[in-house]
Amino acid sequence: MKTHIMNKDLSMEVLRDGLTARDVLTNKVNSGGRDDKDDAFFVCDLGDVVNKYKKWVSRLPRVEPFYAVKCNDSPHVLQVLANLGTGFDCASKTEVQTVLNLGVAPDRIVYANPCKQTSHIRYAKKNSVDLMTFDNEDELHKIKNYFPDAR
Repeated sequence: MKTHIMNKDLSMEVLRDGLTARDVLTNKVNSGGRDDKDDAFFVCDLGDVVNKYKKWVSRLPRVEPFYAVKCNDSPHVLQVLANLGTGFDCASKTEVQTVLNLGVAPDRIVYANPCKQTSHIRYAKKNSVDLMTFDNEDELHKIKNYFPDAR
C-alpha cells in the first residue's frame, strides 16, 4: 500500500508495502509515456534521515549538528530535522524565514553567509537570529553596525 500526498509544488509517497527508495526510483525512471519525464524529481528515505541523525548524536554527543539548508531545502526533510531538534545553517533571508516558519527557535539557527545584505542582517535581528558567521573584517564591522548584539 502507498499513500500519495500532493500539494501545488510537492508530491510525496509514503511506502508501506516493503518498497524501497531504490524501487521507487527504478519505477519512476522506467515508466514510459510520462508527461513529467523531463521534470527533476527527488527520492528520499526520511527514515534514513532519522537513523543518521540518531547515529550522529549517539557517536558525537557533545557536537550539535547544524543542517545546511542550501544542500536540500525539501520541506519534508526540513520538518523531520526540525522535529528531531537539529540546528540549521541558513545562508539567506529566505532560508531563515523557511526554518522559522517550521517553528524552529531562533537560537537553533546560525546565519552563515560570507556577504550578508544589510536588510537581511536587520531581518535576523528582528527575529532574534543572533548567531552569525563572518569571513572578513568588513563583514564583522557590518554585523557590528546593524546587529551589535549578534554573536
